[in-house]
Amino acid sequence: MTDVGFEDALKDFISDAKRIAVLGIGNDLRTDDGLGLFIIESLSLDDPDILIENVGSVPEGFARPLAEFGAERVIMIDAADMQKSPGHVELVTKDRIGGINISTHSMPLSFLMMYLEQETGGRTILLGVQPKSIQFGEGLSPEIQEVAEEIAASLERLLTEHVRGVRDVSND
Repeated sequence: MTDVGFEDALKDFISDAKRIAVLGIGNDLRTDDGLGLFIIESLSLDDPDILIENVGSVPEGFARPLAEFGAERVIMIDAADMQKSPGHVELVTKDRIGGINISTHSMPLSFLMMYLEQETGGRTILLGVQPKSIQFGEGLSPEIQEVAEEIAASLERLLTEHVRGVRDVSND
C-alpha cells in the first residue's frame, strides 16, 4: 500500500491552477520504468482543462504542446531511483531532484522541469515511484503495479474533485 501523504501535497500543488497537465514518463519495455505510462493509461478524465499525455522517454519533446495548452501545473509521473524501498512514492520539486537518478531519459529531470516551467510559465512537480526493476521486459512487477493502480485512483479522484471546484476549506 502506498503512503497517501502525497495526496495532500498534490492537492496543494494544483489548488490554484485552472489548467493542469499530467505527463506519464518512461519506457514500458523496461519493466517498472513503464509505471508512468501505466498510470496515464489508467486515467479516464475528459475535461478541456486537464491534459493527460504519454510522453514516453522523451518528455522534452512535449514542451510546445504544453505551452500551447497553457499548463499552469505540470505533474510528471515517472520511476525514480530514490534509494528507497520499491513502491516508495514521493513528490519532488525541481529544487530537490538533484539526488534522484533516472537513467532512461536523455535529459536530466531537473533540467526538464526548469525548461517546461520556462516554456509554459507554469510550475512542475515529479510524482516519483521507486521501481523494483528497470531491466528489459514488459509489464510492471506485481508490487509496483499495485502502487501504480493506487496512484491512478488517487490522481483520478483528486483531479475530478479539482475540476468540480471542490476545495479544502480548512486552513491551518
